[in-house]
Amino acid sequence: MAYTLMFYNLENLYDTADDPETNDEEFTPAGEKRWTLERYHTKLDNLSEVVGAVASAQGGFPVVIGVSEVENMRVMRDLAARKRMQGAHYKCLHYESNDARGVDVGAFYRPDKFTLLGSEPVKLVLRSGREYIGRDILAMWGLLDGEMFAFYICHFLSRRAGIESSAGFRRAGAETARDHAKALAQKYPGLKVVIMGDMNDNPDDVSLAELLPARRNLFSVKPGEYFNPFWQLHDEGVGSSLHGSRWTMYDNIIVSHSLLDQSATAGRTLFGGRTVRGLHLAKTDARHYGEVFRRNFMMQKGKPKRCYDGNHFQSGYSDHLPVLVKLR
Repeated sequence: MAYTLMFYNLENLYDTADDPETNDEEFTPAGEKRWTLERYHTKLDNLSEVVGAVASAQGGFPVVIGVSEVENMRVMRDLAARKRMQGAHYKCLHYESNDARGVDVGAFYRPDKFTLLGSEPVKLVLRSGREYIGRDILAMWGLLDGEMFAFYICHFLSRRAGIESSAGFRRAGAETARDHAKALAQKYPGLKVVIMGDMNDNPDDVSLAELLPARRNLFSVKPGEYFNPFWQLHDEGVGSSLHGSRWTMYDNIIVSHSLLDQSATAGRTLFGGRTVRGLHLAKTDARHYGEVFRRNFMMQKGKPKRCYDGNHFQSGYSDHLPVLVKLR
């Protein structure tokens, strides 16, 4: 049995109602974006088209989809109900956070494949000991093919305020997910962990490379460490979003040592190598363990086709491309 895992930054998936508790006014019918029900439904159709294309390419719907920049449970359920996604019968998870713009992370999962046992929002804890007032991490855990898994859906602080001035918050995010997974593994020995999200850092930045830590080479990962399948793609100049004219790999799906087959059957003779029991990370093609999903209909002039160009509605998708990994 093979399973696909997916992460997708949906770029400002708001409903059309004004939430007085958040700064969402531009995404209302009277706001700068003139965000009408018609435009909202167009965006839902477009995003579901992407998920449908992934399902066609992978031979089935992803078993878990982590998403970011969703306003509330309503938009999650509205997306899951679109015609192109109905066949998956997705259940939705979402918790409200203190994000000033009112956008959070969420998850879709297939209840016929994944049995949810628990979930919670996880507050980022800074090294000073105080909690970060902003987006939370979504943690969920349960059984996939009879094995215990934990998924962490993240959207770490952006670099808009400056790379160095905001770096501590991204590092806190990585440390918080790592420590929560470590504590959960005490309760569920052999737990298989997947950390996914828009990290606003590349695979070789400190938050991911050193603090999780998430390694580039699968065969060098030790117990308690992680493997980042998107590091190799980043080295090759592949990215999931454009900043200026430069592709960045801010969207990552990172897996724990317990999901890695490091035996000779994985393509290398390794002294002391292990063959993982049950589900493990599999290659997405002959050379890679991760994929940035890209199709012509999602692109415009070599860039991801956004829903808006400034305040001009252009009936697009997102400024990010989704990322995928496979388990086998």
